[in-house]
Amino acid sequence: MEVRTPGVPERRRRMSGKRLWLLAGLALLLAACGGQTGGGGGGGGGGASPGDAFAVLYEGLGTKALAVVSGSPPVSVSVQGIKKGSFLYVAGFRQGDYQDGLQDAMVWMLDDQGQVVAKKRIGTEMMPGYGSGMVRVNDRAYALALHGGYLYVAGYLAGCDDTNQDTCGGYPFVAKLNPGNLDYVEGFGGNSNPGFGQPGVMVLNQISYERTYAYALAVDDAGVYVGGFGGTRGFVAILDPSTGQERQRLVLGSADPQAKTHVEALQVQGGSLYVAGHTNVPFDCQGNPTGPVDQETVGFILKFSASDLTCDGGFGQGGVLFVWNPGDSDVEILSLALTQDGTRLLAAGFSGEVIAEGDTSVEFEGLLRGWVVDASTGRWGFFPTLDEYPYTLGANCQVRGQVNHEVVCADRARGIHMASDGTILLVGHVKGQVQAQDRFPGTEDGLAGSNLFFARYRVDGTRLAYQEVDFSGGTELGFGVVRGPGGYFYVVGSTTGPVGGLTNTNLKAIVLRFGP
Repeated sequence: MEVRTPGVPERRRRMSGKRLWLLAGLALLLAACGGQTGGGGGGGGGGASPGDAFAVLYEGLGTKALAVVSGSPPVSVSVQGIKKGSFLYVAGFRQGDYQDGLQDAMVWMLDDQGQVVAKKRIGTEMMPGYGSGMVRVNDRAYALALHGGYLYVAGYLAGCDDTNQDTCGGYPFVAKLNPGNLDYVEGFGGNSNPGFGQPGVMVLNQISYERTYAYALAVDDAGVYVGGFGGTRGFVAILDPSTGQERQRLVLGSADPQAKTHVEALQVQGGSLYVAGHTNVPFDCQGNPTGPVDQETVGFILKFSASDLTCDGGFGQGGVLFVWNPGDSDVEILSLALTQDGTRLLAAGFSGEVIAEGDTSVEFEGLLRGWVVDASTGRWGFFPTLDEYPYTLGANCQVRGQVNHEVVCADRARGIHMASDGTILLVGHVKGQVQAQDRFPGTEDGLAGSNLFFARYRVDGTRLAYQEVDFSGGTELGFGVVRGPGGYFYVVGSTTGPVGGLTNTNLKAIVLRFGP
């Protein structure tokens, strides 16, 4: 795959197709967008029927799936009554009422027929040492990793929900499970601070006593690497893979109340740890701010030694790569993958873009973005064909402003994965509308009307597949993708539409199968 250095010529190449819209007249654009504020699915190509869902994971008052991995339990592990083979492991959360624990983190184990073989409910109220007089809380699982015969889960515990506002508490956690039956692994975690004593679950300290989320997870023989954010700053930490004890932590960004730094993705390979996310304040390789807070966010990727979090000074600028381009706004990297030979990083997310013609400008928010990065030097360019995805001007787009227009469609590329067959898998959602702030960061709770999409590419950028999924006008979200049982490609997310015999509008965690 060609790696291009960003600059004005590249910018012009990427904008040329969109300028045709403006030459056709802003009136046509506004007619296409309609200024609509209502919800409802976009009805794109490749629409699905309820029978297309490989699995529907529903309990309580609703569920959402946020991560997926695939693999086989080690030979020494017994999966009772099930033939040995490859399984899917899906993580997310279930929604209950106040008496039922509000939200609980969930892990499901699925066989090659989509049947649930085992499941684990990780709820704070069920843990030893959790006081019975404490308020009900929210718990969620955001990330999964399989390594060394164990399944690791990362997420967020004990987010208080006072009158449905989630205004206090919240700790990052990592759990270690047996991949054959999802039992907790003794000897890992079990700490009593801040009051949780569940063996198999390690609860980490917050950042500056602010609720702190664990979004990203990577594991090798030497460590468990977890990343996320708390308050205005991001973090990455190394845990002992046997005990779960935290060995080292690096906090990134600024404590300025207007600052925002999120760690969203991790990759570890060959002794190097790559950390990706987005920020609105520049920082150095030790995480210290080097400039003022900006109004817009940029993507970042850091390259560390996995053993001690020291920077690789030959990557980017002193170990830090900031990803942006003139004309883009609010660049956010949400996922990261490595090519099979370990030479290139593949990042995905979204950004905004301003297009100017004469005295008129239009700002598009929420456009899919993909980046390819040289894993040694940090030299980067745009993923060759991602600009060609079907733009989503439709009934769910919002148009703001009378002269200089702002078009909001809220497209997101949420997950990227390098499959075992050497192809690149991409998942996310398009054609949605931002109706409210995301109450629980990383779950897109404020999005409405979107379609889930799945795309597949060769490493040279050739697109092999693109499909949108809409369950009868519901809101579909896609978060994770993997190649799994039978060589198929599996996508996890959620829908509010009718699926699998469920006709209510509650969130329903879905697993979709494509290919092979």
